[in-house]
Order: sequence, then structure tokens, then C-alpha cells
Amino acid sequence: MSQLLFRLIRKLVVQPAVDWYTREQVVAQLEQVAGLGSPVTIRGPIKFGNPEVTYLANDVSMNPGFVSKGTGRLFIGSHVHMGEHVTIITDNHNFEVPLTLPYDKGHVAKDVVIGDCVWLGDRVLIVPGVTIGEGAVVAAGSIVTRDVPPLAIVGGAPAKVIRERNREAYEHLKAAGSYLGMPRDHDLVNRRRVRLRRANRQTVAPPQPSVAHELHA
Repeated sequence: MSQLLFRLIRKLVVQPAVDWYTREQVVAQLEQVAGLGSPVTIRGPIKFGNPEVTYLANDVSMNPGFVSKGTGRLFIGSHVHMGEHVTIITDNHNFEVPLTLPYDKGHVAKDVVIGDCVWLGDRVLIVPGVTIGEGAVVAAGSIVTRDVPPLAIVGGAPAKVIRERNREAYEHLKAAGSYLGMPRDHDLVNRRRVRLRRANRQTVAPPQPSVAHELHA
């Protein structure tokens, strides 16, 4: 009887409370970011380390375990989808000419830019200063240490170009406006509709490299 009662309490009281708290934490962070497009799909928990310099464009999708940290700016383009436990770092300790060892108290900020229609697999790590071009795919478990060309499929540690996506098919879908889960006019946080405040917010990431650029390994 005691086990049954415990399960009922966990199902009817504890889990709803945890779900509510996680959802409210996600909503609070989204309403602090510098730029927030519409709609977004977020499954928490997530953590924006520096929301004041974080910019999300339209139709961004994040999954549990997302973490961004650092003093540099983070730009995430439209229709970007992420797997679980993605980590993005936007600064580094000063170790090049430090005042102490192994590094000093200073931090070197480097912006990270993720272009439109990028797919980041589970447990991807992106280091400071990286730009990921439009339409790129980053395989699960990759550590991205340098820029990724548009439409490239990369993987490994450090991530290297494996091949290129079908350019003609990509451009056809883009021209037709065929995006996964769209059109949609509402935000989703932990699978529930929410209303996010977006007053006086920027909603777009900076200009990105064109997919017409040549692919370099």
C-alpha cells in the first residue's frame, strides 16, 4: 500500500510540480534574451549563461541539456534544430599572454554564429569564435573547433567535413518554405503552449554566408 501511495503522490503531485518549475525556468530565460523570434520550441531544462547577448531567430528548437556560457555573443538563425545536451561556449580563459599560470582572470570573448536551417546532433560542443554556415549538419558527439561551410555535413573531434548536402534539393525546399513543424503561430515549452513576452526585442541573427559559397574541407 505504501508503494502504491508513493507512486500516486509522485505522479499526481511531485511530477506536475517539477514540470511546472522546469517550464517556468525556461520561460523566464527566454524572456531575458536579447533577441527572440517566433515561434520557438523548447524542451527544458536549458541554461543561457549570458542571455543579454543571446539572439534567437524564428522557429528555433532546443532539447533538454542545452547550455550556453561565456561573455561573447551567441546568434542562432531561423529553423535551427538541436539534439540533447548541446553546449556552446563564447569565451575562453586568457592563456596566450597571461599574468598567472595556467591562465589569468581575464576572459577573451568570441562570438558564435549558427546559420539558418542548421541541425546539431546530441552532445555537440561548439567552441568560441565558430560560425556554422546555413544548412549545415553537425553529427552527434562532434566538437566544432573551426568554421563549418554552408551545407556541409561534419563530424568528429575535432569536427571535419564528411560530405555536402544536396544543394539542389535544399534550395528547392527553401524556396517552397518547407520547414519541419511549420507553419505554427504559437510557442511550445515542454510540449505546452505558452505566451512569451517579446517587447522591443531583435528577432534576427546577423548576415550569414551564402549556400552558394564553395565547400572547403
